[in-house]
Amino acid sequence: MPSKPESRLWYKLRDNTKNEIHWTRIESWTTPGIPDLYGIKEGHGFWLELKVHRLKTLKSINLSPHQIGWQIQHIRHGGRVWNLVDHPSSSTLNLFWGGNAEKLGKREGKKERDEGLIAPDWSSSSPYDWAGLIKTLTDSQ
Repeated sequence: MPSKPESRLWYKLRDNTKNEIHWTRIESWTTPGIPDLYGIKEGHGFWLELKVHRLKTLKSINLSPHQIGWQIQHIRHGGRVWNLVDHPSSSTLNLFWGGNAEKLGKREGKKERDEGLIAPDWSSSSPYDWAGLIKTLTDSQ
């Protein structure tokens, strides 16, 4: 079993969606900010960033400035980008649209931290609703 949390999330996602989505895993050091995965189903392509969130609540997601910039630019040009966040303490998977990347990124100030939880565009408790995730990834935005 892989040791990195994002790798475990990747294998979980791949194993539960491989009959529905063709995935390409991206390992890029030359293009900072590019998401971890490219997926396509029936002509609907999208990018997916994988994150594992270890804090008790989802008040921010650890997106780098490069990741935020890449997602915003890609969406401005008509692309689709998502962030899939595994939240082990609540046993949930949460999906966030990349168009909200600036809001999702690490919020530093007290005011931002006090604003509360981030609402996902899709969420599922274990056992996960993989069909619902696939539908959201391919039908939305």
